[in-house]
Amino acid sequence: MPFVQAFADFRIVYLFAIRTDRVSNAGVSSAARLLAGITIPQQLLIASALTYGLVFALLVEYGRPGLGIGEGFFVAVILAAAATSASLGALAGLGALFLYELAIHHRTGLVFGDFAHAPALTRLVAYVSAGLVTGFLAQRLRLMLAESLSMLEELSDIAYGRVDWASLDSARAQDASPDRV
Repeated sequence: MPFVQAFADFRIVYLFAIRTDRVSNAGVSSAARLLAGITIPQQLLIASALTYGLVFALLVEYGRPGLGIGEGFFVAVILAAAATSASLGALAGLGALFLYELAIHHRTGLVFGDFAHAPALTRLVAYVSAGLVTGFLAQRLRLMLAESLSMLEELSDIAYGRVDWASLDSARAQDASPDRV
């Protein structure tokens, strides 16, 4: 009967529960504390740098035409551009092209003429435009978020009666006065 009783107490929720007497979550809390002091843009830049390094190492080790390993640089460029701006996103695209060409020509040596070939120019346009567009959109999104948070703060002031209506009326009258030209 103890088996039947144990089965009766079983619930589906317990499938996903973590028992603290069996598993240690000490690493999770220390990782959370470590990441708590790093801002989201800093985390994006760290992830971008790690992606640059990983893709570069894979290209050096396994790089040959047709594998598509170099497309991993798009992830790094997009992460860097999302954390910064359009101009720095374009710079991240230039860095991706440089690392790509350096990895591809690591046995023969990289010369300036390698950047003038059609595949390099195509990658240049692709990496830089990905950085430009992502950086521009990220800047625009941050601006829109700041404006909407400001509007939300104003609306909450109105909703909770924290508005000084007398000063608003005097400011409105001052803005509408004909002397203000």
